[in-house]
Amino acid sequence: MNIRIKFIIYSILIILISCKSENNKTEVGKENLIAKKAMLDDFKIFQNIYEKANPGLYKYHSKEEIDSIFTSSKKLLNNDLPFREFYNILWNVIDYTGSCHNNLTYPDSLDKELSNHKIFFPIPLKYIGKKLYTNIEYKGIPVGSEIISINNIPQNDFLIQISKYVSTDGFNKTGKHSKIETDWLPFYIYLTLGKQNHFNIQYKSNTIQELKIASVTYKDFYTNYKKRYSKEYDERKNNDYSYKYLDSINTGILEINTFGIGCSESEGHTKYARFLDSIFININQKKVSNLIVDIRGNGGGNDPNDLLLYSYLTQRTFKENTSAFTLFQDIPFADLYIDDDIEELPTELKEEHSIFKDGKYYQNSKFNKDWLPNKNTFKGNLVLLIDPYVASAGSLFASLVKSDENATIIGEETLGGYYGHTGHIPVNYELPNSKLILTFSIVDLEQDVKRLPDESYGDGIKPDFEIGQTYQDFIENKDTQLNFAIEKIKL
Repeated sequence: MNIRIKFIIYSILIILISCKSENNKTEVGKENLIAKKAMLDDFKIFQNIYEKANPGLYKYHSKEEIDSIFTSSKKLLNNDLPFREFYNILWNVIDYTGSCHNNLTYPDSLDKELSNHKIFFPIPLKYIGKKLYTNIEYKGIPVGSEIISINNIPQNDFLIQISKYVSTDGFNKTGKHSKIETDWLPFYIYLTLGKQNHFNIQYKSNTIQELKIASVTYKDFYTNYKKRYSKEYDERKNNDYSYKYLDSINTGILEINTFGIGCSESEGHTKYARFLDSIFININQKKVSNLIVDIRGNGGGNDPNDLLLYSYLTQRTFKENTSAFTLFQDIPFADLYIDDDIEELPTELKEEHSIFKDGKYYQNSKFNKDWLPNKNTFKGNLVLLIDPYVASAGSLFASLVKSDENATIIGEETLGGYYGHTGHIPVNYELPNSKLILTFSIVDLEQDVKRLPDESYGDGIKPDFEIGQTYQDFIENKDTQLNFAIEKIKL
């Protein structure tokens, strides 16, 4: 598994955390150093690539603010540094720009080397109500124990530090916090604390207790992760999409767990389109009064799967976006570009993004058509379930639904943005000295949505009813959000 981990870490925190880690007696060995000149060269290339190719660079911050973060981060490269610290400094800039499609990846060789060392945190965690809980019984620590501190770092400070590894659209925090529940957790902790041979955990079950536990390899952590207490709940959605009918309350539940089903010419999309049509014909024939559309966990996928679903839920003519632009047609820094589409991409960009204006290449109308409501569109009571994992095409769909203001939104703020995002076409560049891989998307778009009073620029899609899983429902493996929606429909 590649280390594809991400985080915001402001300059002063980088220094404080790095110093603390170097002085921490539990750290194993020293990191390999990167020479100052090599880092400065890579940093300059990184900055040039972002300025020439990343259209979302100034989406949430002014040029002056972005220039300032580049300058302050570069000043930290004042000596030979451990690889991990150089990674952190680059990420200080990358995550600050605010896009869930941003990434920075360790070289495969270092990834594999680290994964085999006993340096990682062993316990899967659960985030509930702004607190961290153990998600497995481990070495006498009961499942569901509240974490008080790790290596003497208080729970809240620890949470803030490790959640910086997750990048989100704009200024969203829920996505950062929830992603620590995933199998990326040990790498988040490694990038915060460095190599550790043990962890001092203070936890609360019935009473506050403390235990020193040994570090493990990533494989050992993943074995624990596969045995996590919440696995049955986490994996309750087994299909890409499904539908069921609750006759007792005349309600349908449509789950769309991904839009990664295939593009418009694919067999997967064709099958999905037939599924939607048959379901909505059935819904209208049965005169279903209530429809719950559950997109929790939907991190996006292919166009036009998101737009097709929305056409069954709206009564308006709409577009995917009101504008979409890229900064180039011919690939800049092609010698550092490592994707296989280096020949095809310029041709595709010249066809789709053919309108040049103010230094940007805008999408033409051929690729941003008007969509009409489907003849079988649903006109009853609509409920949308969302969570922090919803992003990209998933959050675009959710933003369109919310913009209509005829649905009840239940859950937690999405990781993806309400007003827009930087997405569509991911690209990868390799920095020549460190071999770190920069990943970002090259089309910045504004979504076809209304301005709403509860949505500020840089927010995710916010729910009408903010509902997360409760601690008791975690222990009982119950679905708090769905149960809330069903009870609300009954009223």
